Amino acid sequence: MRFGVLGAVRAYAADGSPIPLGDRQRALLAALLARSGRIVPADLLAELIWGEAPPADPAAALHSQVSRLRRTLPDARLETEPPGYVLRTGPDEVDAGRFDRLVEAAAGAGAAEAAGLLDEALALWRGPAYAGLADTEIARLEAIRLGEARLHATEQWHRALLDTGQAARSLPRLEAFVAEHPLRETARDLLLRTLYALGRHADALDGYRRYAEQLADELGLEPSAAIRETHLRILRHDMPREVPQVPPLAGLQARYLTTGDGRTIAVAGIGSGPPLIALPGWVSAIDVVAAGRDPRSSLLQRLVARCAVTLYDRYGTGLSRGPVTDFGLEAAVTELRALAERAGVPVNLLAMSEAGPVAIVLAATHPELVDRLVFVGTYADGPATFRRPDLNAALVAMVRTHWGLGSKMFADLYRPGVTDAAAQHLAEVLRDSADRDVAAGYLEAAYRADAAAFLPRVTAPALVLHYRGDRVIPFDGGRRLAAGLPNARLVALEGRFHLPDAADLDRVVDLITDFVAG
Repeated sequence: MRFGVLGAVRAYAADGSPIPLGDRQRALLAALLARSGRIVPADLLAELIWGEAPPADPAAALHSQVSRLRRTLPDARLETEPPGYVLRTGPDEVDAGRFDRLVEAAAGAGAAEAAGLLDEALALWRGPAYAGLADTEIARLEAIRLGEARLHATEQWHRALLDTGQAARSLPRLEAFVAEHPLRETARDLLLRTLYALGRHADALDGYRRYAEQLADELGLEPSAAIRETHLRILRHDMPREVPQVPPLAGLQARYLTTGDGRTIAVAGIGSGPPLIALPGWVSAIDVVAAGRDPRSSLLQRLVARCAVTLYDRYGTGLSRGPVTDFGLEAAVTELRALAERAGVPVNLLAMSEAGPVAIVLAATHPELVDRLVFVGTYADGPATFRRPDLNAALVAMVRTHWGLGSKMFADLYRPGVTDAAAQHLAEVLRDSADRDVAAGYLEAAYRADAAAFLPRVTAPALVLHYRGDRVIPFDGGRRLAAGLPNARLVALEGRFHLPDAADLDRVVDLITDFVAG
C-alpha cells in the first residue's frame, strides 16, 4: 500500500484508491509516518494524539486506536515493539520518501536531468506537508523539514531551467514564487538572472533595487555579497550563462576545534587585519550567517573588509551539533578561551545579544588573551536585566514546546512590526540554527547569566553600542554594563532595533573598526 503526507495525510490501497480515515486514525497514522521505521513510545503517541485532554485510560485508548488502524489498513506493517509501536514502510510507499530520493538524485545530475527529476518530485505535492496537522506536535518537525526541502527544490528546479536555456518557461512561476517568498535570496538571485537572460536588463536592475530596499526596511540587512555580485555583473553585461553553485561557506575557512572540556565546535575565519572573534548570540549558525540570512550578517560582512573575523557555533548549534548537557556560562567561556588561545596573540572580542557575560568573564579571568572588547546590544547581569522571571519562564517554555510560534515571536522582538514574510525569515534563521531543546536551554541560561562581579576586573578598553528602544535586551542592560567597566565608552543608538540596522551600518562599522585599530 501507499501513504501520502505531501498534503493531507492519506492512505491508498494497492489499486490506488484512497482509504477513508477517521480523525484519530489520521492523527495516529501521521505520528507514525513522521517517525517511519522508528519505535514511537506509547506514552508519546498518546500525548501527541490527545495533548492536554487525555482520556481516562490513555494506554487502553491508544491500544484501541492502534487496533482500529490495523483493521482499516490490513496491509500496513504496523508492529508492536516495546515500549511502543513502529510503522515500517518500503522505499516507495510514502510520497515524502520518494520526494527526498528524487531531490537527492537531482543534486548529482546534470542540469537537464535535474530539471526532469525535480519536476517529478514537485509534482508529488498536493498541499502543505501533513496539512491540518503541521501545526501540532504530531508531525511539526517533519512538516517543517519537508516544507523547507520543497522550497529548496523549487529553487533548484528554476536553476536547472535557467542553465538549460528555459528561462521563459521558468519566469512566470519564479515570479510568483518570489512574490510569495520575497526574502529568499537564492530565488531573488535566480529571478534577476532569469530576467537578464530574457533581455529584460532594466527589470532585473529594478528588481535588485526593490529587494535591497525591502531587505533594509524589514530586516535591517544589506544584500549578501553573492547577490551584489549578480547585480554588478548585470550592470556590466557580464553575466555567465550558467548559475554558479556557490557553497554555503564560500570565502570562509571552516575547521573544527576541540575545547578543554572535550566539546568539538565549528570555527570559520575570513578577512585580514586586527583579529576579531565574533561570539555567537543566543543561537546562530556559521552557514546561516555566511548565507546573509542572520540579523548579524550585514555587519559581519562589512567587518571582514577591515578585520580578520573568526566565527564559531556554540556546541549544539549550527555546524557544532551534539547533545548538550551544560548550557551554563562556564562552558561558554571554555569554548571562547579555546579560540582565543589558538589565535596566539591577544584578540578583540565582538559580543552581541546574549554573548556579553561570556566576553566579560574571559576578559576578567584571562586578560592576557583579550586586547579590546566591543559590546553590541548586550548586558552583564541577566537577572538585573530581565526582571520578569515569570515572563522569562514562559518564553523558555514556549520555545521548548512551540519552537515555531516562539521563534516568530522573537522575530517580532528583533524587528518590531515586521511583515509576515520578514517574521517567517527570522523564525527560519532561528530554527535552522538550533533545535527547540537546545534553543530553550541556552535561552534559560542567558536569563540566569550574571557576570557583574567580574566587571571591575576587566582591564581591556571597551566600546558599548546599544539601541535605546531595544526590546530584546533593554537599553538599561547596556548602560549598566558600560558603567561597571573601568574603561568603557557607551554609544547610544536611536531606534527600536536589537542589532545594527542597515541605515546605521556605516556609523557602527566605523566605530568598531576605529576602536579595534587602537
